Amino acid sequence: MTLSDKKGVGMTVPPTNKSQSQHHLQVEDEVDVDSLMMDLEQPEKSPAEGFAMARSSSFTVASGVSTIMESLTPKDLDMLAHLLKPKMLAQSQNKQNLEECALPTMNSASDEDEKDDSEWHNPYSESTYSLFYLCSADSLAFWYAIFVYVIQIATILLTLIDIVDWSGNRLNMPPNVDLIVTIAQGVALFQALAFQSDLLEVVAKFKDGFHPEVLEKHPGATYATWLLSCIAQLMAGLLLLLTIYILTMQVDSVLGIMLNFAALHFMADIDNVAFDLAKAGFMGNRLQSAANDVADFQVRKPSEEQGFLQRSWKAGVFLSILVVMVAGWITIVVFRTSGKYMCNSIIVNMGDTFVPSLGTFNGLYDLDFSTGSGLEWRAEYVERRSVEIDTPGRGVFGYCNHINAWTFRVQPKDNQNDSGPCDWIARSSETDTYDITETGRIQWFARDETHREVVLEPFSLFCFDCSNEDAEGSDDCGGKGTCSNAVCDCEDGWYGLRCEFVHPCSWIDLDARTDKFASTRDWASGYQSIDLGNGSLVEAYHRPVYIHEYESGEYDVVMFTGGRWALTSSVFLPHAGRIPSNALSDGQDDVGSDIGNFFKYTFHGFKGFSANFSVAFFSDYMEMGTHWSSSSPVGFSWFFAEEAIADNQNQGIGNGISTEFLCHVCEESSNPCLYDGKCLEGECVCSLDSFGSLCEIPPVRNGHCDPFFNIPEFKMDGGDCCESTCVSTSQYVCGAETDGYVNTGFNYCKQANDKWQSTLLNGDAGSYSGYAVDLSRGSLAVSELLQDRVRIYDKVGSSWVLRDTILGSPNTRFGTGVLGLSSGPFNVASNPSFRAPLTVAVQDGYRTLRIYRCNFHGCTLSQEIPLVYDFALSDDGTVLGTSLFVSGQAPKAIRVYEAQEGLFEFRADLNVTRNGTLADVHSLSLSGDGSRIAVQSQIKGIHPITNFPVVIDEYIVVMAWDELSGDYDVETEFRFESHVNNVHMSISLAWSRDGNVLGYGLPVCSDRQLHIQALNDEGEWVPRASPTTNITDCIDSDRPYVNNALSLSGDGSMIAFRVGTLVRVFEWQSEAESWNDVSNPFPLTHYPVSMSSSGRELAVGTPQDGIGGVTTVYSLPGSKECPTGMSLLRLSLTLDRLPRDVVWNLMDNVTGAILFEQETYPEEYAFATIVEEVCIPADSCYAFTMYNREEHGMQAPGQFGLFMDGEKVVHGSFDGLFVKEYFGNCLSCPAGTERLSIMMLACEQIPWALGKFIEAKNETDSSSTDSSSSNSSSTDSSSDSEDEMEVPSVCSERFDSEDCSNWISYETCLDPTECYAFQFLSNLQALVEIVFGEQTERPSLQVVCGMYTTAVGNAEKCWTENATTVHFQNDTLDFQE
Repeated sequence: MTLSDKKGVGMTVPPTNKSQSQHHLQVEDEVDVDSLMMDLEQPEKSPAEGFAMARSSSFTVASGVSTIMESLTPKDLDMLAHLLKPKMLAQSQNKQNLEECALPTMNSASDEDEKDDSEWHNPYSESTYSLFYLCSADSLAFWYAIFVYVIQIATILLTLIDIVDWSGNRLNMPPNVDLIVTIAQGVALFQALAFQSDLLEVVAKFKDGFHPEVLEKHPGATYATWLLSCIAQLMAGLLLLLTIYILTMQVDSVLGIMLNFAALHFMADIDNVAFDLAKAGFMGNRLQSAANDVADFQVRKPSEEQGFLQRSWKAGVFLSILVVMVAGWITIVVFRTSGKYMCNSIIVNMGDTFVPSLGTFNGLYDLDFSTGSGLEWRAEYVERRSVEIDTPGRGVFGYCNHINAWTFRVQPKDNQNDSGPCDWIARSSETDTYDITETGRIQWFARDETHREVVLEPFSLFCFDCSNEDAEGSDDCGGKGTCSNAVCDCEDGWYGLRCEFVHPCSWIDLDARTDKFASTRDWASGYQSIDLGNGSLVEAYHRPVYIHEYESGEYDVVMFTGGRWALTSSVFLPHAGRIPSNALSDGQDDVGSDIGNFFKYTFHGFKGFSANFSVAFFSDYMEMGTHWSSSSPVGFSWFFAEEAIADNQNQGIGNGISTEFLCHVCEESSNPCLYDGKCLEGECVCSLDSFGSLCEIPPVRNGHCDPFFNIPEFKMDGGDCCESTCVSTSQYVCGAETDGYVNTGFNYCKQANDKWQSTLLNGDAGSYSGYAVDLSRGSLAVSELLQDRVRIYDKVGSSWVLRDTILGSPNTRFGTGVLGLSSGPFNVASNPSFRAPLTVAVQDGYRTLRIYRCNFHGCTLSQEIPLVYDFALSDDGTVLGTSLFVSGQAPKAIRVYEAQEGLFEFRADLNVTRNGTLADVHSLSLSGDGSRIAVQSQIKGIHPITNFPVVIDEYIVVMAWDELSGDYDVETEFRFESHVNNVHMSISLAWSRDGNVLGYGLPVCSDRQLHIQALNDEGEWVPRASPTTNITDCIDSDRPYVNNALSLSGDGSMIAFRVGTLVRVFEWQSEAESWNDVSNPFPLTHYPVSMSSSGRELAVGTPQDGIGGVTTVYSLPGSKECPTGMSLLRLSLTLDRLPRDVVWNLMDNVTGAILFEQETYPEEYAFATIVEEVCIPADSCYAFTMYNREEHGMQAPGQFGLFMDGEKVVHGSFDGLFVKEYFGNCLSCPAGTERLSIMMLACEQIPWALGKFIEAKNETDSSSTDSSSSNSSSTDSSSDSEDEMEVPSVCSERFDSEDCSNWISYETCLDPTECYAFQFLSNLQALVEIVFGEQTERPSLQVVCGMYTTAVGNAEKCWTENATTVHFQNDTLDFQE
């Protein structure tokens, strides 16, 4: 029994019993298999029930069949259901397959049995192209085929793109190949076509055409999908055949042909492999089923009755394609044999280290077609330059079959006596390539006249063809020119064989940072190119020639010789001739038959191994045509050239020299001016004191500190920023500006601030220099005992400069004991017009003390004081103390002198008594201003056993000067027990300059203890902790009792002490209340030490027998350090010729505190530079005010400068009465207001008022104006009536600026659109100056008295000249009673 599905597919039901086996029941109606499956698969029903439901709902059968079915038992129905279920499941799967490719089955089993295989065939290959055609566009198989096609086409195209050269020889064909390779390429063409399955299959498809019957079985297989699949397969086949064809023609070996053919065969099978993967199930069940359907698909074979064209279609197409391929092969062979694929021009760079002449044959070489053609032909390349000019020979590259290598030789120009390419100077490694450019990637060798061979380095050789085929211009010229004969004709502004450079520098200079060309001849430092007048340049080897006129008609010449730039003279160039004076690049019109024609038509460089001209210098090597080449000699290193032999110049190089060129013509981006210089019309305008053509010379080691260069790259500005390393020059003085009149100090020094730097002052042989030393601010005195003289030095910048030598009487031991040196009451720095006035006290061996006064010009004897045992001079030079010498006794009295009009006059005699006993006095010391004196006093007795005098009591007595009593009073005393029960001896005493710290101690190893006493804020003397010397190997000095073995800084924070022969320096740490050792390994000395007032300099004398001795001055770099949150303020004030008129102060503008002030200076300080330093809060605002009593401001060279932490904040001078400058963290006036400054100098306190102007009236005007109120008052003062001041009739006194010092200074911010009135009333004359806003010119000073009234602000609102009385608003802005 056969059950039919809805398409009529039969299904046989096995008979239920033997009697029924002969019956075949045919179903007449359709069977709904889906409904049947749903009924059978009901989970709640038995198979029999389900089948019964299906039968009742879906079948209409004949009555006979119904009878049979009704006779079936439930068991029979269950068995029938189990038999039907697999068939129905298969039918459901077949429905899915139908959706993929709509593949039909045969109509019946009988049809399958009756089919004749010889009449049926599958017209489609097992490839994804069949899935493309047979499967519907919405099926997975169709898109799988599309994906595989994209992969195949992409693989072919990527390969094709890679093997095609898109510039020049586009098919990348070899210049030539061996004959056997040419034959193999022809044979490979047939093989490539025969194995191209896709192409042959699509030819067959086009022949058979489209099968309409396919539509009955594959509705998705339309004519459109058939045509598209054929076109896609044809395109893939042709592209693959083209790729194989090109690769075959590109290969230069038989093995390479076969390898490429095998390697590319896989691309033809991509579609077949993808189909096999799907058929094998690797791509999933759906694609597997679709692939199986395609593989099983068959149609009836077409009729064999075909015409001639149909029968010969395939052969004709095959032969046509083959003919095209053979024609192309023949064309390529013809092109190869004629040099079509050879590079027309090559550029060569050969090193000149071993064979110096090779470098001169660098450049362009052109293909020489005259050397032959044909199969297995290798061309030769001839030097282009030797063809253009008249030379006896030319460079040629050819191939030597004897050694299987490309070679270079120099061929006679007439080709006579040419031994061929095997007589070579340079050769490549062994190679059989027909392409000479390939040898640029392998090693070359050179040999000299003796046939010695070495590796040729450097060496480069590459094709240098170019064309203008691109529509937008030749890419080879970078869009900057057009190509002609392998060389670019560049547009304006561009230069080079490929226009790769901007126009070469027209003016080159020696880099001033390098050396000049050292020779017996002076070579120029600047050179210019030679312009032919039409924008073209005189060239040598495609590079400009530079010249400089050495003398009339003779020029220094910088030229390129192929591998190196050379410097020579025109007289050493044969046939060069003379050069016209107008032949420089700024406008010459013609060079005629001069050096320009020589380089253009004659100059080649070398012939063979030498040349007939001389060269003085050669540059480093340069390869032309490479990215590291250059259009000028800028930046190249230079070498001495080897000397010419028999007038033949060898290009060998000698020793290198530190010389380089730079381009003189600046350009902001490509050739900028250095160090912030500005480029203006091709010339650099330098800043930061740099200089040179491009400002290339940094201003280092010139004596001026520039923070910009104070970095390691510039060796810390060449040392200019530190006192110990700075050296003054003719341009700058170290630590100063403006020709040395503004002292800046060394705040930018970055050396370690605790490392002492030394300066040596050597004495003459036998002088015993350094026996005594004394430092006072910026001056130094050094005793040279054995030559009876004292040298005086001044600190100028960082150097110690000898001012004068003071000579004593011969053989008097002039300079024995101690020295006294005073630089006066002010801290003075030397400048070109001034040296600090000094007072020098020198004692000789006869106990005579001589006083010298020193000025700018030298020192003169001022005074002699006899019978002096010991002495001390105050640091300001105003007080002198002496202990009186008594023969055979210890001194018991001290005499004090004070300076008056250049001489020391008696002030007081002092002595010390203890219990009625007069004490001996030994050492003494004066504070900086002489107001305190410290005396070592001893009470002696007789030792009971030895009967020798011994010390039984000892004190350090401090006495202070009392101005009222005109005498010294004992202030305190300190017991000193080191000498008790010992013989008497002197100790070392030292005061700080301010007189607040006193140090004393013994410079001996047995004691080695310092005692420090300090005056506290309550006026009490308290001991400070003693510094610990930590000396383990102490050796006593042979002069242990020298007084000045101890020295303190001006504020007592630094102390220098000699213990034995060792010197130690300590710094007081106020927070830790201890001393910190800041010593250097100072030299051993038996003699005094002296510290400057700043504590940052220390002088140590070391006299030595025979060699004379040395005084070493140590200094700490930089400036003093301030605590955290504080800034170091430095004032440098250079006075003019009238220093007594100067008054200045420095005020904290926030607190109103005066930090510094000075009323006047002595006449002897005219032109002096005064330096003051103070630590101030970093976040405050400060005002510096300077007055001049005589109203003449500051005359040259007078000026002032203020520096905060080294940065200049104020600098300048002024005219008139005063100047006021603000700096620091200052707030400017609010927007819409301006600053008003009023300065008055009067002889008494005077009343004044400032208010907003209302109305002015004449004395006869009786009218009045009602006052109006104002809310702008800055004070609480007010008046209900108009404020008026009565004018006095006469001025009682004449103004005298010397006697009047009552300065009134007032400032406020006011609205400049209003008018304000200032008024004061006085019977005495006064100086008045008012400045409002940013006035470019100060108003003139006025000496006034009586009622003084003026108005400032908006002139349209101000009073008239006739007004004598001013009315204020009720509330004045400010006033003073």
